[in-house]
Amino acid sequence: MKTKLSFYALHLCLCLAFLFLPYAFTSAKTIFAWPDLYSNVHDRIYFFIYFSLLCFFYFNYYYLIPRYYFKNQQLLYFIMIAGFLLFFLWISRFLDHPDHNFLDFRNHPKPFLNHPNPFEKGIKPPPHFQNMRPGPMSFDAMGGPPTQYGHTALVYLLGVISSLLFAISSRLQNVEKEKMKSELAFLKAQINPHFLFNTLNSIYALALKKDDKTPDAVIQLSELMRYIITNANDEVLDLSKEINYINNFISLQKTRLGNTVSVDYKVNGNPFGKAITPLILISFIENAFKHGVNPDQTSEICIYIDIHEKELTLMVSNKKTFSIQSETGIGLQNTIERLSFLYPDKHQLKIEDSHDKYIVNLTIEVG
Repeated sequence: MKTKLSFYALHLCLCLAFLFLPYAFTSAKTIFAWPDLYSNVHDRIYFFIYFSLLCFFYFNYYYLIPRYYFKNQQLLYFIMIAGFLLFFLWISRFLDHPDHNFLDFRNHPKPFLNHPNPFEKGIKPPPHFQNMRPGPMSFDAMGGPPTQYGHTALVYLLGVISSLLFAISSRLQNVEKEKMKSELAFLKAQINPHFLFNTLNSIYALALKKDDKTPDAVIQLSELMRYIITNANDEVLDLSKEINYINNFISLQKTRLGNTVSVDYKVNGNPFGKAITPLILISFIENAFKHGVNPDQTSEICIYIDIHEKELTLMVSNKKTFSIQSETGIGLQNTIERLSFLYPDKHQLKIEDSHDKYIVNLTIEVG
């Protein structure tokens, strides 16, 4: 919501600045002169022309460019641009000289806008008129071709070029975002079956032993899968939901492993009101249970989550067992790739792989 408000506020400021541009640095030696739209014909004309050019800028950006330029109809697009240029030149000429042909660049004896020429009959202009240089909006006193022609064409062409550049840049950014989304969707598609496979193996082991905890494990798994189906495709979600998901996962692992593993799990801080990408933490925790547990000996796993005002720190350590695999799991590797995509400058990941321990330290922005 704040992003949209700032977007509209920025465009409003730029539009107002553009509309009042002709009235800056006036010949009255003031930086800015408010337009007199009520009684000054020139001010009304310039305001109308600039307002029309501004409307065309957005029309070109949101309709002509997507409809023609990006649909391989560039020739038709540029023909239309040339046609609109002639139209604006005609509007500019017609408003100032309604009785002249806008293609006629000859000087005309008719006074400008039917007003009497103040310098007729040999009357010399005042000294300050002699030293004045025509501004960008000035006109020939005898009704010749106005410099507004060139000015209108310049502003029009700058608007067309800038709208084209903005549209092309926006299109490239959208293509890059879509590419990133497809890559992230592929990574998630790899993570979810991987997680489900490991958990079903755990419940299968409980069922083989006819453990009374099997029904509870099935319920916990259903809650975990509901979370994945409901929230995994969200870009971000409340951190409290992700923490609750981790709680259920660890509880399920404790149910499966029983006394063969010692789990030291602590969460410090308030997760409410903070956002995080779903399933970005679980792979590090899952990796500890996958590679750091041996049913034939007591295993040790430590999981600490510290939540600060704008950061979350995750520390996961597991004691290595003789069955530990040397290669990194697919879920962990995909999580590292997702971090590089989604938090390129907003996370720090350190992995210590010593002889007897595997330690992960992750700091990530959650504000």
